[in-house]
Amino acid sequence: MKKCIAFLLAAALGIGAGLFAAAAFRIDKVTDNSMLPAYGEGDRILTSSFAFRSEDPRRGDVILFPNRIYSDSGEGALMMKRVIAIPGDKVMITDGAVYLNNRQIEEDYVFTEGISGEMAEIEIPKGRVFVLGDNRAGSTDSRSETVGLVKIDEILGKVIYKW
Repeated sequence: MKKCIAFLLAAALGIGAGLFAAAAFRIDKVTDNSMLPAYGEGDRILTSSFAFRSEDPRRGDVILFPNRIYSDSGEGALMMKRVIAIPGDKVMITDGAVYLNNRQIEEDYVFTEGISGEMAEIEIPKGRVFVLGDNRAGSTDSRSETVGLVKIDEILGKVIYKW
C-alpha cells in the first residue's frame, strides 16, 4: 500500500512539474535572419512565458510576440525582436543612429552599421514597447506601421536561451 501511494505521489508530482514546464516555457525555431548575428534562421530558442508576469520588459530584452504580418499564412507566425524603448521613453532615428531620451545608444549587438531612413521622435505610451531587429537592414519592426509599437500584454515571453 505504501509503495502504491508513493508511486501515485511521484506520478502526480511528475505530471505537475511537466504541466508547469509546458506553461512556463516554450521552444521555437527562428524563421528569419532579422536578429543576426545573435539569432539566425534555424536556431532553436527557449522562451520564458512567465518573464513579464511580475515585471515589465526592459531595454535590451529579446522578446517573442505574434506576427500580424504573416500570421494568416502560418509562415513566421511569431516575431522575435529586441526591446529598445519602454513606456515613457522617447526614441528617434536620425543619421543612421538610434537615440533614446536624446542620447545615442551604443548597440554592440547590431549586425549592420547604421539604419537607413529617419524616424521622428516618438514617446512610448504606457503598455507598449518599441522593438527593433538586430539586423536593421533586414528587419520589419516598430519602424513599420505593420508592426508598430508592441503591446506588453501581447508579448509571449522573453528569449532566455539559444542552441
